[in-house]
Amino acid sequence: MQTSYAPLSTLTIRAYAHKLRENESFWNAFLVFLGSLGILSVAPFYPPYIIPLLAIVAGAIAYTRPPLGVIFSTFLALFSFSYQSTVFGWVFLLVLAFVLFEAWEYWGIIAALQILIFLPFAPFPISLLGGFIYLGMALAALHFGSHRSIAIAIGSILLVLLLSSLWQVQNSAYFPIRSGIYLTSEDLQVSKPPFDIITIFSGFGIAVSNLFDFATALRLNSALGVVSTNLLRIILMDSGIPQLLIWAAVLYIISFIPGRVKAKNIELLSSLALLIIPIFYYPMCMAFGVEFRVEMAVYSLLSVFLIAFAEFMGFRFSKELELIKKEQMKMYGKFGLQELTLSKGEKGLEDVGGYEDVKNELREAILTPLQKAEVAYAYGLKPPKGILFFGPPGTGKTMLMRALAKEIDYPFFYVKSSEILSKWHGETEKNITEIFEIARKHSPCILFFDEIDWLGKKRTERLHEGPEALSTFLMELDGFRTEKPVIVIGATNVPHLLDPALLRPGRFDKIIYMPLPDFEARKAIFKIHTKDLPLAQDVNFEKLAKMTERFSGADIANVVSEAKKLAAREAIEKNIIVPIRMEHFYEVIKRTKPSVSLSLLEEYERFKLDFERSIGERKERKEVEKKIKFEDVADLEDVKNALREAVEMPLLHPELLEEFEVKPISGVLLFGPPGTGKTYIVKAAANEFGVPMLFLSGAELMERGPLQAVEVIKETFNRARENAPAVIFIDEIETVAPAREGVSPIMGQLLQEMDGIRKTKNVVVIGATNLPQLLDRALLRPGRFDKIIYIGPPNKEVRKEIFRIHLGNFASMFDLEKLAEVSEGYSGADIASVCQEVKLALAKKKLEGKTPSMTNAEVIKIIRGRMPSITREMLYVYKKFIEEYGERR
Repeated sequence: MQTSYAPLSTLTIRAYAHKLRENESFWNAFLVFLGSLGILSVAPFYPPYIIPLLAIVAGAIAYTRPPLGVIFSTFLALFSFSYQSTVFGWVFLLVLAFVLFEAWEYWGIIAALQILIFLPFAPFPISLLGGFIYLGMALAALHFGSHRSIAIAIGSILLVLLLSSLWQVQNSAYFPIRSGIYLTSEDLQVSKPPFDIITIFSGFGIAVSNLFDFATALRLNSALGVVSTNLLRIILMDSGIPQLLIWAAVLYIISFIPGRVKAKNIELLSSLALLIIPIFYYPMCMAFGVEFRVEMAVYSLLSVFLIAFAEFMGFRFSKELELIKKEQMKMYGKFGLQELTLSKGEKGLEDVGGYEDVKNELREAILTPLQKAEVAYAYGLKPPKGILFFGPPGTGKTMLMRALAKEIDYPFFYVKSSEILSKWHGETEKNITEIFEIARKHSPCILFFDEIDWLGKKRTERLHEGPEALSTFLMELDGFRTEKPVIVIGATNVPHLLDPALLRPGRFDKIIYMPLPDFEARKAIFKIHTKDLPLAQDVNFEKLAKMTERFSGADIANVVSEAKKLAAREAIEKNIIVPIRMEHFYEVIKRTKPSVSLSLLEEYERFKLDFERSIGERKERKEVEKKIKFEDVADLEDVKNALREAVEMPLLHPELLEEFEVKPISGVLLFGPPGTGKTYIVKAAANEFGVPMLFLSGAELMERGPLQAVEVIKETFNRARENAPAVIFIDEIETVAPAREGVSPIMGQLLQEMDGIRKTKNVVVIGATNLPQLLDRALLRPGRFDKIIYIGPPNKEVRKEIFRIHLGNFASMFDLEKLAEVSEGYSGADIASVCQEVKLALAKKKLEGKTPSMTNAEVIKIIRGRMPSITREMLYVYKKFIEEYGERR
């Protein structure tokens, strides 16, 4: 973490280095510049001090148009070679023609060959770069891949040896040749001196006239004979073959390893193959009677060091994996289909914050069967046929797939579902069929359909495309049987729009919910997004996670992005490095709303209960807000015990009931004055027993109207049965089950469902009401509500405990005994409200710079300024109800 304010200038070098590293155009220009420097230096023509300027011009052209930069330098070199020799000029015309045709696609390889072939013959001081040909060859192999590395080795080394033999000189790359066995030709020499700045224009005339010297051009056959003879002698009489073989092998190793092996500093490890060169060359030189140059070992070591340093600085040269995937893409270059392993960003699952349960499930379901052959064989493990991810937008479904793609060694095809749809009849179905056909050809592989709802939408939800696309998609899923596994993964933000046919087992074996990140996940996401940023010491990830409840991963990324901008704005004003402080985060968070609404979350939770299929038990997602349990509920021990008998025993320990022949309890009715903790204790029970609890509000049901309310009740009970053991809690139950004067469809459905629970077991209904006298008598008979429990106003001891719980750390300031005494008739909710007002008053005092303290008298004044919510009339009604129906505890 950054702890001091340093001047912005201290980051200038690092900032420009980072910018340079990311600037691909600069490196393209630099490559062309070096190639131009080599090809323009080897044949004297231009004034030596002009050559770097011409190379810079070529590089400048290459900054925006690399092929034009290569063509420009090759065209300038034509005058150099033509000036030296008519024959050379004619040969170079062929080279120029080749470059004109191929530079548009292979300009990088041509520029690299210009460096590798001509720099070893450049005059001093450019000749000092000759030894770095080893570095250049290694980088070229890394960049252009293993398939081209052999061509680079053979082409560059053979031409360097050939030019050494023709010019009778040793090259500064230290590739040795035997002297005295090669032919020379006057027409192939580059011995003429360069022109100066004054005479250079006449030089152009000489170069052009040489091209039209047809008498000299007749000696072309003779010169080519010398070239072919020397080539044969390099191969048959000299060390050409061993040199070509060792360099081809070394460059192939250097380029091959990074695309197949995953390891830290892999480019450094692969470049160690360069050390084979001096080890091999020493005995070879002894065998062929040529001098071994120690500089070869020095430059080999130096090249390895420079690659290691570049990798340490964040440079990555290897394109092997990318080239492999691009070759595959040529075979399946289908619109809407991409190779996800080539995506930028996450390097693996560890780069995804939180969601450890989901990541572990992916590892077990996919990585283990595909990559741990011995484990898969021993236990007969097979990857799932299909996995469906669903959840709110911004929770990282696609990001998780990008991370997974980096950890798997098989093709990982990404399909943007919306892009394969076509307005033309039959085209969408054809696209789907072709994509699955491609996957079959490349199995084992993963086929990831993002926004799968575009293809798998319910037939009733389709506006434009007909049902044929869905039918084709389902048919392909059903027929997707190959000897090697193909895993289909889908992701959607709108699972409720998916056709039920798509969700049945056999198509997607796993349906996994990607919820909004919990407390720990939000902490992890903040840490990942701020990993390389200057942070102040006051940045507290715990507080940030607490403040961003219901934020998605994308929301948190946006918070960090905006906080960075605030700090950057301040840094520009002060011209110092300003660490990102908590106040920057506060400023952003207070004006940022979660992107996912509560109603949408409820939709996802319902879908999860209906369809989620995943392995084992998920670790409960922890929120910073403590979940209430029985220990947080003051008194009501008899109610807690009754709920244990009604919920815990039948649902979690059914074997005990069978052993002692006890019938399970189907329902519990809680009644009493408002604010006495009926809903509170039910929520505590849900957390205490760890069973799914489905909530129904009587008032909300009535707002939906009779028909829709009936459907909601039916759906809720079905959902509870499918997720048993489960609890259904109906708050304000009197609104849906009032005393009947006629037939109510809502009441009828509720009674029918409650009667059906006895048959299905493992589902308990808990009802709560403030108005038990309004309930239909049919609902109160045993078999529906086996237990009827009255929760009355708290007594003095309980009120004292409620004050202690709600005042928390401030309880020691007050005489709780006295407060409990003066609050007779107050409900738990009344007391909680008083405590809130007390704590708010303490907070205001601290804000005003005063000591946050209050006297008992001040609290009593607050209590007496309120009317208790429980009246004698209410208590009389409850007494009459108990006299008529009694309690069943």
